[in-house]
Amino acid sequence: MGILGTIISGFSALCMGQPRINMKEGRKLITLVVNLLVGISQFFTITFLFVGWFWSIAWGGLLIIHSMQYREALQQRRQEAVATAAIEALTKDSILHRRDVKTLVKSHKKSKK
Repeated sequence: MGILGTIISGFSALCMGQPRINMKEGRKLITLVVNLLVGISQFFTITFLFVGWFWSIAWGGLLIIHSMQYREALQQRRQEAVATAAIEALTKDSILHRRDVKTLVKSHKKSKK
């Protein structure tokens, strides 16, 4: 079952997810090839004292750890974006408010003259 999961994770990388390979082009294709090769290697090593079975369990654990780290990084980026947007909104609002006050003061001075 774990061997099939490794192969399926390679195909699912084509549709969704973030590949772990640091290349500009062909990241998803290389992820597919790596997962296919690992899955096939796990299948052929299953006859040697279940090495492939243990290997597939370890590989699945690594995939889960990677997805948890990706989720945490995504949440942190969202929090930073919200904080930045809030600071920008407050800053822009105060700048606009200052301009309004300046125009009111100028118009008040002109009306007194």
